[in-house]
Amino acid sequence: MPRKKVPPQPPVQLQQALDWLAEPPSEDPLLDLVPLRNHVAAIGSLGLPVLHQLKIDELLQQRAESIDEVLTPMLLDVKLPLPIYLATVAQGLIGLRAELGETWLKVAREADLTELARSHRNRVQICLNGIFNLSRQFIATLLIAAPTPLYFWRNAQALYHSAHESVDPTATLPAEMSAIDTRFKAMLALTAAQPEGLAPREIAFLSEYLETYAAATRIDMNRPEKAGDWFWLDSNLDQPPIPLARLQPYSGLCLYFRFGELAELAARHLDQLNDGVPPLSLGLPLQAAGADYRNALERARQCWISPRRRSFNRRPQDMKVSVCTQLSSLWTALQRDSEQEPLASECTLTYSDWTLLNESPSGYAIAHVVGEVTGIVPGCAVGLRTGTGAAWQICLVRWARSKGSSHLELGLEVLAPSAKPVRIQALASRSPEPPIPALLLPALPALHRNEAILAIRSNYNARPFTLLQEDDAHLKVVECMPHRSLIETSSVEVFEFIRNTAAR
Repeated sequence: MPRKKVPPQPPVQLQQALDWLAEPPSEDPLLDLVPLRNHVAAIGSLGLPVLHQLKIDELLQQRAESIDEVLTPMLLDVKLPLPIYLATVAQGLIGLRAELGETWLKVAREADLTELARSHRNRVQICLNGIFNLSRQFIATLLIAAPTPLYFWRNAQALYHSAHESVDPTATLPAEMSAIDTRFKAMLALTAAQPEGLAPREIAFLSEYLETYAAATRIDMNRPEKAGDWFWLDSNLDQPPIPLARLQPYSGLCLYFRFGELAELAARHLDQLNDGVPPLSLGLPLQAAGADYRNALERARQCWISPRRRSFNRRPQDMKVSVCTQLSSLWTALQRDSEQEPLASECTLTYSDWTLLNESPSGYAIAHVVGEVTGIVPGCAVGLRTGTGAAWQICLVRWARSKGSSHLELGLEVLAPSAKPVRIQALASRSPEPPIPALLLPALPALHRNEAILAIRSNYNARPFTLLQEDDAHLKVVECMPHRSLIETSSVEVFEFIRNTAAR
């Protein structure tokens, strides 16, 4: 009697991956992240037929979505430097998304079209999976202010070109092609918006906005006659978009793109939101009604319509500076300085040591060396001084970069060479609010700026307030009226004001 054929057993690594996928996801993303990355690597090393690789990758990607859904909300309110746990998980997710993106790119390059058709798939769908993973990798990278991962832009361009090369441009394009274009354009637009200067929630908001409206971005294979507001990407280079007015492309296959139409669309949305039109009626998320998100969209619009250029050349430096990274700590430090207390009485946790990397007339770039640092987010205020006894310069964090929980670089804009600690209290409030600490910035005639208040974001720039200032052991109380808003971020507001001396 002939022996019954026994079907071949799947490789051990494949069976282990399938067994693991059959289990419910863990509540702790880290517990799923490590084995998921191990399974992705193991499956990739087996040399499976493309169709088998494709099917298991789809299952692995579903588990990645579960991790993303848990982790991303955890990153929206974090401040730098990241806690070690979150930094570990976030970097793991970024690595996972990169591996999945590269896997799908490999499938797109190697898969036979006939084999794909038998599994009811096509190359455009494969490229969409790749672009989707890279876009999620990109968002996670921006949320934690990390450097753009190696090969990110090269792989993103490769998937974009592979998708377009696989279709007949004269025929009706599959729906997946539109999705690829939108996600690719969204990454371009988000990069051009200078996300290193945005808080995590602002990045998430812009990302959601661009998922719908990034299609307005114009992409061209032909070099424009005038640089204007055009950007370019070279498919042979692993680099982010570069403004054409700043640098000419070297050679190779380039994509040229501009965001003029997107900027016009954002301007219309902003006008309607500022007129009180409900965001849902405009097809925008509910949070678009908030001033933080409108400000973020306005900053992005300005970047899209006019790529920024550095106003001043930066001079390299290498000197130690002290930094206050909390507004409350800075207020206390200024108060102590005004009281002329001995330096030995200062709280050692108030300050941290940094290296001044470079400077310009408008600001600094600094890198953290030692000392406790908490609460850093683009748009927050910090104090910087160049030596013991020097005045505290009041600065705004314009950008932040972090390579983990132990590395942090900041770009600072100097708002004022000094400040005085004061308190402000809103007037005409139904329920009286207690006075809050604020900084009184001196007038800067050279910049056509009058004296101003820097305070935590709380809409003080739109309502009358009382200014309480201690001077020579005397308390001065003056009613004031906001005059002109200078800066609004998710953390602070800076505004000029008028003293009502007649109300004393």
